[in-house]
Amino acid sequence: MDTRKWITVMAALLFVGVACPAEACRCIKDHLQRFYCNSNGVLKMRFIEPMQITDSGSQVTGYKIQLDEVLKGSAELQSLTFISSSAGTSCEYHHSESDYNVEYLVTAYNNSGDVSVSGCNYVVPWNELSSNQILGIQGAYSEGCTRNIISCFSPPCSPVQNTCVIEGDANPQTENQQKNQACVPNTNTTCSWKTIE
Repeated sequence: MDTRKWITVMAALLFVGVACPAEACRCIKDHLQRFYCNSNGVLKMRFIEPMQITDSGSQVTGYKIQLDEVLKGSAELQSLTFISSSAGTSCEYHHSESDYNVEYLVTAYNNSGDVSVSGCNYVVPWNELSSNQILGIQGAYSEGCTRNIISCFSPPCSPVQNTCVIEGDANPQTENQQKNQACVPNTNTTCSWKTIE
């Protein structure tokens, strides 16, 4: 191949690489109960400031935190002062400086003492939770952790064994399920949405 053709081909490949963005983080909006059940760390905490630590010779980026309460997780979480932010991935978590020292609910993953949060975790100011969501994370959600929750984006949505279905679009029923209800078992193979009391 002559030099001119080679340069043209390389320029075209470079253009395609620039025109196609890197894989973006894809998160599905989900019910808090599903986050609760699928996480091994559910924390009431405050982000204090960005921080880096050295772990096994590698730099880990995240946040210094103040832990207010462990709502779900192992005893080792009680002494947690740092949470990693999945830095360097497409789902890296970024916390706004204006929201430091604000109480948050955070669903996280504890992998042998390395506690991390990503952009797909449930991270919301504590004061934005409904009273029923707070009751849910204080225990009501755990009853339904043996069941699945799936989103349906094309109603009508058919019932599925061992599964509670939530419609994926915004409507009053979906909002009520999100803010006030939990998926609970009825029998060995069925479950339904119930208002948390």
